[in-house]
Amino acid sequence: MKHIFSIILFACFQQQVFPQLTATDINMENVEYPFAVKFIRVDIQKQHFKMAYMDVQPAQPNGKTIVLLHGKNFCAAYWKQTATELQAKGYRVIMPDQLGFGKSSKPQVFQYSFQQLAENTKNLLDKLGIKKTAILGHSMGGMLATRFTLMYPE
Repeated sequence: MKHIFSIILFACFQQQVFPQLTATDINMENVEYPFAVKFIRVDIQKQHFKMAYMDVQPAQPNGKTIVLLHGKNFCAAYWKQTATELQAKGYRVIMPDQLGFGKSSKPQVFQYSFQQLAENTKNLLDKLGIKKTAILGHSMGGMLATRFTLMYPE
């Protein structure tokens, strides 16, 4: 009885201290992103996946595009402020959720490498018709940005 009372007390305490916390599913369907999320199909390693991304168009385009690459244990949504400021300066901003992160597919069996993530990002840019872009990455995204520019210097 003592343990049941402790569990009930903890549950009530948790709801008062952390009322904003809610459970989420693995695909983050109940997590709101700052911009519209779209998906492309990615067929790699003999599997089919969905890769989520946001494509933020500026009101007054300057003709330049930038790709923002998230870090490990993050998703593209954390780029909100950066994307908003770049959009205001006329940039088209592309923010993918890499496979295994955010709203993208979470493969159970997958050989992760920076080369593979760079190929997925290039595939996204090709499907969007983007030939030239600036790349900016944070943490793991910085390592991915480096791999991407080494693989696709053009």
